This record gives sequence, C-alpha cells and structure tokens, in this order.
Amino acid sequence: MTRAEPTAYEVMATVIARELRDSELWFLGMSTGPQTILMLTRIPIAAMALAQHTHAPNSWMLVAGWVMNPDVSKAPTRMESEFGTTLGEWPCEAYNNSLTMSYVAARHEIDVGFGSAAQVDRYGNCNTVAIGDYGRPRVRLVGPINQPGHFSLFGREIIIIPHEKRNFVDRVDFISGAGYLGGAGDRERAGLHRGGPCMILTDKAVFRFHPESRMAVLASVHPGIDVGEVVAGTGYTHDFVPGTIGVTPAPSPKELHLLREVIDPSGAMLPRDAV
Repeated sequence: MTRAEPTAYEVMATVIARELRDSELWFLGMSTGPQTILMLTRIPIAAMALAQHTHAPNSWMLVAGWVMNPDVSKAPTRMESEFGTTLGEWPCEAYNNSLTMSYVAARHEIDVGFGSAAQVDRYGNCNTVAIGDYGRPRVRLVGPINQPGHFSLFGREIIIIPHEKRNFVDRVDFISGAGYLGGAGDRERAGLHRGGPCMILTDKAVFRFHPESRMAVLASVHPGIDVGEVVAGTGYTHDFVPGTIGVTPAPSPKELHLLREVIDPSGAMLPRDAV
C-alpha cells in the first residue's frame, strides 16, 4: 500500500529541489555514517534529480566529483563509498576525472554545494574538526575534508543536519566551513566576495539567514511539526523566531509521484518508513 502523506525526507528533498535553478552545476561530495549518508548524500541526490525532472532540465548533477548526471533510478549503491566498482557501475552521462575538480571549483563554476556539520553556529559557520579546544578536544571529528572549498568557492551552500540541540551553537569550536563569520560584512572583509550558506535544512525545519544581520532565522517548520518543538531542539540563544513562521510546503502530487515512482522506485535514496 502506497503511503499517502509525504515523509520528512521527501519534504526535505522537495525543499532542496525548489532551491535549485536551471542551467546550474551542483556538486555533491560523499559522507560517512548511516545518518550523515542519508542526510548529506541520498536526500540531495533525490532532490537534484527532482529538480532536473521539473524546472531545471539543463542543470548538471556531479556526484563525488566524477559521476555526472547519473540515472538515480538505477543507483547500484546506497552511497556508502565514494570510490570502488559499485559507484563506477552507475549509469550516467559521463565520468569525470576527479583530479580536475579543484580547477572547476577554483574557477567558480560550481553553483551549489551541500554540507553538514557537528556544529553550526548562528552565522552559518560549520565545524567538522573538533568539539572543545582544538589542542585537547573532547571529540575529534572527521576533519574539514573539502568544506573550506565548498564555503569559499561555490556559489551557495545548503547545510543539512539532523535537528538536535547540540548541533546548533552560538559559536562553533572550530570553523571548517566559513559562513558569515562574525556577522554582516565579515565574509567580504576576509576576501570571500561570493558564496556562503543559503539555508540550514533539518528534518524538522528550514532556517534562512537575515539579509542584514546574517543570523540564522527560522523560516518554516515541516508539516506536522510544532514550532515549540523546533525551538526546544535548537541551541541558539539569539532571537531566531520571527513573528510569522510558515509551514514548509509539502511535495505536490506530481513531485511525490516523481520521487516515488520515477526517481527512486526502490526507496534506495529516501526511506519509505520514515515519519
């Protein structure tokens, strides 16, 4: 029996798809750990495919830096590994030499990237390096990987994290991905004249960045989620709740059909049993 209501992950995929534009190049790296793979890899893949099937048919999806415009419906993997034979068996329009990706990024050809973090602060700075003092951290994390390049060279970055209070901090312990640093104008003063995060997307809500203060502001809560639940699960201490908060638009019947029947018929990207 087909589920009538969209899952949280289908809502998230639709939010991302609607953020993407036609004739863009979207870059998706890979991730580790089941939850991060789902949030940072599988959901964006479904979202990019949805955008290509609707309003952005002339855009390019670049997965892991070398798989170009893959057929998501025929994915031979659940995205557990960046390299190896499995990803190389994915039907796609082309395979790219991943060694050239640094040049593509440096020429500012990538319009959108996707990032995640253990900590995201009120200005969209991300931390994937260490919790606590860098010299003697409480937790040593995976490291910056390509996050500095994402946040400094790409046109805009979509931050995707699970909605847990510990992930939202006023100030990150280490900046691996530069958001708006200490506030309005700081990116420009640091020589970063383009890019930066455009949203924080969780399994409960969407945050945007105020155009003047550059602080994260709650933009919408997903269908069925209470604002109080989001506030209680967010560690920011600044006033991030505006007077009016919308409900994140659910996928249309057409979008839901595309996600379930055309893009991801096997449920390899978006779990069907999610709430």
